[in-house]
Amino acid sequence: MNIQVFLHATRPHTYPLAMTGVLVANALAFAKLGMFDGKQWVIFALTTHVAVGLQILANLANDYGDGVKGTDAHRTDRQTAQGNLVQNELKTVIIVWAGFIFACGVGLLWLSFANWLEFFVFLAFGILSILGAMAYTMGKRPYGYFAKGEIAVFVFFGLLNVLGSLYLQTQDLQVADMIVAVAIGLLCVCVLMINNMRDIDDDVKTDKRTLAVVLGKEKISQLYWLLLLTAFWLLLVFAVLQHNVYLLSMVLLIYPIGKHLAVVYQYRDGKISPHQLAVQLKTIVGLAFASGLLLSIGICLNYK
Repeated sequence: MNIQVFLHATRPHTYPLAMTGVLVANALAFAKLGMFDGKQWVIFALTTHVAVGLQILANLANDYGDGVKGTDAHRTDRQTAQGNLVQNELKTVIIVWAGFIFACGVGLLWLSFANWLEFFVFLAFGILSILGAMAYTMGKRPYGYFAKGEIAVFVFFGLLNVLGSLYLQTQDLQVADMIVAVAIGLLCVCVLMINNMRDIDDDVKTDKRTLAVVLGKEKISQLYWLLLLTAFWLLLVFAVLQHNVYLLSMVLLIYPIGKHLAVVYQYRDGKISPHQLAVQLKTIVGLAFASGLLLSIGICLNYK
């Protein structure tokens, strides 16, 4: 197996998205606990590793699943579809990687919890996350082909990523934490939506019924606007509730967000091609990570 081709299939540009929720969660934990000790730094590192590992698993499974089904035959950047990765080899790698992430997750939970009930509850969440990452396009009835992808991303990469990472550190959750988790979840959903908006014409031909296909270009674009603006409105609500002036730094994102939404508006009206919209995938990943970074810095600076 060509290592460079394999690394390309893991889609490194999506790694920051997986890190965003963990970063924000640990900033929230820092605000509650104060300075981290050695154990808490290890938990932070392991949680980041598992989150990025799940993102890689989802990307590899997506490359394999769509490649096997012929959905990505038109995509020159999809390694399985283009024959750059042998299907059986990649399937083996996916299974081994899933086992590795599971083992890392078990170690993380063992370190975090003394309570067996919490251990097994989070173990169940971990197993569901691994299965969810694989089942998006793999298997006989992949949920990504039935307009369920956005829900899964919101739950696994938003709520579970943020709230789970926070609970591992503090064993405590508050309403304000949920607000942040929902905001991060919506930003993650926006990444998937841009991806599916780009592929809408080809997905129609291959009978892949994503939410973008079901709603159509106009409605999915409007929903995208709503979700992205709601995410930043929730972060504003969080800043007000926390009386945190440092979070005003997020106004720096107003211009790039506006510019990004303008491109989506052009796509809705047919003024730009799917290829031109594809550039916005890295843009929304960058906006999500920048939001998480500024949020985390603001939370830590506000610590008293």
